[in-house]
Amino acid sequence: MHADVIVIGGGLMGCSIAYRLAKDGARVLVLERSIPGAEASSAAAGILGPTVESFGDALALQLGRRSRELHAELADELDELFGVDVGFRRCGVVKLAFSDEELAELDGQASSLELHGIRCDRWSSEDLRHEEPAANPEALGALSISEDAQVEPKKLLSAVALGAEREGASFRSGSTVRAVNVEGGRARGVQLGDEVLEAERVVVAAGSWTTLIPGLPFDSETIYPVRGQMIATHTRPPIFRRIVFGAGGYVVTRPDGRVLCGSTTERVGFERGITFGGMADVIGKATRIAPALASAAIEEHWSSFRPGTPDGLPLVGETRIEGLLLASGHYRNGILLAPLTAELVSDAMAGNPLSREAQALSPHRFEEPAR
Repeated sequence: MHADVIVIGGGLMGCSIAYRLAKDGARVLVLERSIPGAEASSAAAGILGPTVESFGDALALQLGRRSRELHAELADELDELFGVDVGFRRCGVVKLAFSDEELAELDGQASSLELHGIRCDRWSSEDLRHEEPAANPEALGALSISEDAQVEPKKLLSAVALGAEREGASFRSGSTVRAVNVEGGRARGVQLGDEVLEAERVVVAAGSWTTLIPGLPFDSETIYPVRGQMIATHTRPPIFRRIVFGAGGYVVTRPDGRVLCGSTTERVGFERGITFGGMADVIGKATRIAPALASAAIEEHWSSFRPGTPDGLPLVGETRIEGLLLASGHYRNGILLAPLTAELVSDAMAGNPLSREAQALSPHRFEEPAR
């Protein structure tokens, strides 16, 4: 198969891009070094919460809210086409305050969100106990935002990959890209060991491993791994109705009672593993949010790498090498921003004028000069 586009990376980002481009009529080949979704996509909690995590950055908030609504549309589309429920729920989020200083921070956050036209409610401790009885009674108050949502990443990834295949995209697992082939200032394809694959365009969506691929015009520290450790358990009945943030962590509850608690933020390179310190950190934060979790059994624990960047924003769009595009560096918001990233990549390939958002995410801001 001679592909129009080679996508490097078979996580949710790469699969979302493949699905969108295949729907646009492109012949797409997705290359994944292990199996699709084996890295951060499967390990994520699936929080679609831009109002909580990005309220201080107007651009990030705008991007996140837009992509969250694209998630809602995508969930309906995948259900209609394939009968797959990806777990999209507009459950809302709550952020707890445990001190007067944190209460003041919630007031500031509420004011900031309201300036953007986002409805939020300030709860007293009594309101919190009424709405979420399992929340720590030591919390002095909370901020509630109803528009945010969650999704189940594994189900979403499977559905998007299925959609891409149904639209004609091809997948190759166990394919480690040794280099992007660049000739005359243009990407011509990729090198897989002794095999050369040609394509008109190459999109690199390889998460934390992106800038380790030879042939890209970026320093290896432009996108770097940040390890996150998480824990899962079950409660009966489900411990919360909403996603609850507080004490530097979060608790995500699925409708079936599965509970995800996270997460650490560790700059340890590509060192995998679960540590005593990491588990203690996650457990401490989760039980501070919901004391009843102290008696819950640890059913699963895992770690994965988030792709961080120096300015906290992803790199999405064309590079100075013609035909080479990036879609990586999404840090904690890879699940949230996947549909929007696919849209921006599609727009770039179609030659559409760059929006203000697309300009802000341009990889040009970190490119090394041509030699």
